Amino acid sequence: MQKFFYNLPKAKCDFCKATENPHPDYDETIPITRINIGKKRKLNLCINCFFMHKEFCEKKEQPFVPYLSKLNNLSLILDKASKKNSNT
Repeated sequence: MQKFFYNLPKAKCDFCKATENPHPDYDETIPITRINIGKKRKLNLCINCFFMHKEFCEKKEQPFVPYLSKLNNLSLILDKASKKNSNT
């Protein structure tokens, strides 16, 4: 069972960048979980991104952690390219 952390002051999802709980009944930061993706790297995923990507991996019969690592690498590349283009 995956452990989720609630009410962390600086909680932020590394994928969707959410910081606040989208549920209308809760006035708190977004629940997150930390996943070790190797090479001393950890991802913070909100509860929504976690289950969305977990379900995708199960349907496609893909291992979860390598999939997250690939997505993270792509995200880093796109962020770097975006910053480079905005400076020109």
